[in-house]
Amino acid sequence: MATQVKAHVTVGAPVLRDIHLPSAAWWPPAPGWWLLAALALLLVASGVWLARRHVRRGPLRAAMREVDLLERDYSRNGDTAMLAAGASRLLRRVAMRVAPASAAAPGDAWRAFLGTHAGDASTAQELDILVTAPFRNRPSLDANALLDAVRACCRHALRRDRRPRGSTRLPIPAVGKPGRHRTASGGGHVSPVAGGGAL
Repeated sequence: MATQVKAHVTVGAPVLRDIHLPSAAWWPPAPGWWLLAALALLLVASGVWLARRHVRRGPLRAAMREVDLLERDYSRNGDTAMLAAGASRLLRRVAMRVAPASAAAPGDAWRAFLGTHAGDASTAQELDILVTAPFRNRPSLDANALLDAVRACCRHALRRDRRPRGSTRLPIPAVGKPGRHRTASGGGHVSPVAGGGAL
């Protein structure tokens, strides 16, 4: 009797089929992969932007370092003639990058360049002394005000420097002791020095 009941249950039970897993396809990817790809692209784009920003601001950082050296040297020797000459040489090298025709300009033309990149009238007034100071033995000037004006001029000029790729970048002496040669216009003669680089 037990055997008959067992046979009846077996015969009347539903037929179960084996489990079939769907085939794994690589496309379309799961939402998590889309999120990961977007994050990777964002990181790459941010890295490229930061690298280009770092390179673009290199000349400005070099100029700021040189102004710091001028300030340090003046604090040691108090020589206003050396300070004025160094500031003039630095700004003429900046001019070589942003307006090469003005780099060796004399008198009023040089004053016009300084005024254009001063940023404001008070800074232009402080920079105006650089038109004549390099010719004087002991020029009378406010060293702190001049240094602040030189920094402001460098920032204004070099941050606006947006030359296209492939443009010529003139060799400039690196931060250090500048050459002693002067042009007829009172600006520093740009000559290679040990460890020279580009501003």
